[in-house]
Amino acid sequence: MTLYKGYSSIGAEFSSVRLEDADLIKRDLLNHFAIRKGEKLNNPNFGSSVHDLIMEPITESTKNALLAEIQEILDHDPRVSLQELLLDEIGNGLQAQISLFYVKTNETETLLVTFLNQDGKVRTSTETV
Repeated sequence: MTLYKGYSSIGAEFSSVRLEDADLIKRDLLNHFAIRKGEKLNNPNFGSSVHDLIMEPITESTKNALLAEIQEILDHDPRVSLQELLLDEIGNGLQAQISLFYVKTNETETLLVTFLNQDGKVRTSTETV
């Protein structure tokens, strides 16, 4: 039985834009990373500062700030609980290995979320490990 239902046209060929459960939660998390703080109408505290952080030189301070930002976003979503969070440098960006526990389904999944600084734009992607 489906617990969560939603829609996303990102990456869809418009045959089906319906997402459910874990797929919807992952899309919502990526959307949260993609929205800059202050961009969402009527909710200026929603979003992330990932865009600003990834443009900075990659130092321990930058990594720690990004870890805190990811933790805050995951804490904001009651459908998941963070199990483990690791951060690695890759090329011109950072990759977060995020182990999530889906609260309602009692499932665990590890995601690789990549934050790349390409041509002055931040790109995020996810894959399941």
